[in-house]
Amino acid sequence: MLNTSQNRLSTGQLRQIKEFAKEMADTGINFFVYDTDLNLILNFSGEKFISDYESSAGCAKQVLDSQTGAIQELEAGSQFLACCLIVDGTTAAIIVIDCGPGSQTVSFVKQTLHIFVRSFQNDVKNSQQIELISSELAQTYEELMLLYKMSTNMKVSQSDLNFLQLACDSLMDIVRVEGIAIFLEKKNEDARKLVLSAGTGLISIDHKNDNMGEVLFERMLDVLASGSDALIDSEINGVFKYEWHGRIRNIIAVPLSSSNKVIGMMIATNLLDRSDFDTNDIRLFNAVATECAIFIGNQNHFRDLKELLIGSLKALVNSIDAKDQYTRGHSDRVAIISKWIAELYAKTKKISQEDIQKIYLSGLLHDIGKIGVSELVLKKPGKLTEEEYEEMKNHPAIGAGILSEIQQMTDILPGILHHHERFDGKGYPKGLAENNIPLMGRIVMIADSFDAMTSERTYRKALGVEDAIKEIEVNLGKQFDPIIGQIFVRSDIDKLWEILQTGQNRDQYGENSIDYGTAAIGALLD
Repeated sequence: MLNTSQNRLSTGQLRQIKEFAKEMADTGINFFVYDTDLNLILNFSGEKFISDYESSAGCAKQVLDSQTGAIQELEAGSQFLACCLIVDGTTAAIIVIDCGPGSQTVSFVKQTLHIFVRSFQNDVKNSQQIELISSELAQTYEELMLLYKMSTNMKVSQSDLNFLQLACDSLMDIVRVEGIAIFLEKKNEDARKLVLSAGTGLISIDHKNDNMGEVLFERMLDVLASGSDALIDSEINGVFKYEWHGRIRNIIAVPLSSSNKVIGMMIATNLLDRSDFDTNDIRLFNAVATECAIFIGNQNHFRDLKELLIGSLKALVNSIDAKDQYTRGHSDRVAIISKWIAELYAKTKKISQEDIQKIYLSGLLHDIGKIGVSELVLKKPGKLTEEEYEEMKNHPAIGAGILSEIQQMTDILPGILHHHERFDGKGYPKGLAENNIPLMGRIVMIADSFDAMTSERTYRKALGVEDAIKEIEVNLGKQFDPIIGQIFVRSDIDKLWEILQTGQNRDQYGENSIDYGTAAIGALLD
């Protein structure tokens, strides 16, 4: 009988206990599970003797009062084993096993129960980790998308220079002036200086003269400090407020402010249809400058979040790889190899730079599902049993399941779910064959296999690069896509190997892999 009102176990946990109870009952023992109110929620009999239910409940109470997960041997007219199942630091249920009077199997049953409890706790821990990771990733993406939606008509994944240029061009269509420009403060070594970041038309100041730009900026700050919204000056009355070099007839300068700090200025010079800028111009230029400043602030925040996310993802996959000293760096190398193959493939087939970035991310995250695989299986030095192999085969589906909760990760799921599909249809989890396997999965399969073959494992030594290439060639059309495989084996493997060993390659990443990963994350939002 199951008292669901008092049950603190999840459906999956309860099913796990039931399966174990049935197996134990088959050995002739009687198996009981109580909730924390000492209601009997599971009862499986070995049908070799009749247990005293009152004694069984007494054992459950005694163990519950002790609040320990340790297995206790208790005698109450029979030989009982009992322990608490701990979930989230508190007792969720109490297992009581009656081995029977004078039983000779107590030691065996205790050892078996110990193995189950340890496995149960590991599963609880893995489930909690999966839930935590899913929640954190979803929360990070929600924050990214919130910024994205708040920036009306702003695409945060584009460069700030493109957006600023668009602002200048659009404003030029409304206000007839000779030129418009945006200057931003940039850090140069230990100093900060104004840099021309965007512009259109003819700017009637010598922007190459550092002093001129600084003078204009300081004058604008003085005007703002006096309570004005903009610097405006002209020769309409025959006399300028300030001395200007060049052929300026009139000028306006408004600030770009972010976080209560002036980070630059927008200027325009020489109206073509009027003699001076007015309050409407001040309002319009300030509105555009404000949008530009908001975009810059949002884009900087967006860039920081992308860097945080790719850093978190790398830390996550590295922590999974680090569970086994022989797989450290595996995911990062698979990402590099996947990108290498995708770029070669793009020379003969039409795939975009964004597709390549997504393939890179898929390679990076291809083994994320191993967080749901027992460490005992991951670290096992010898050959896996059939049951252990089946557990290992679950990792592509687990990984895809974790990331499927995040809409923006949809495009990289095929590489994660299908990187163990074989070209001949004998792979897993779906048994797909040939071109039914997504391109991303076929690429990551080769990258994963090459790194696995050239890396040392507990159960075998690493193959040399040439032997690994030969192994791929032998299995073209069987395990590997023959076209993609040929592209890979005919590439400059020596150069790739140097990249994998040193981690240095400006052609691959520019400055570093974090920068490339940040750009790749941006591709998911396009």
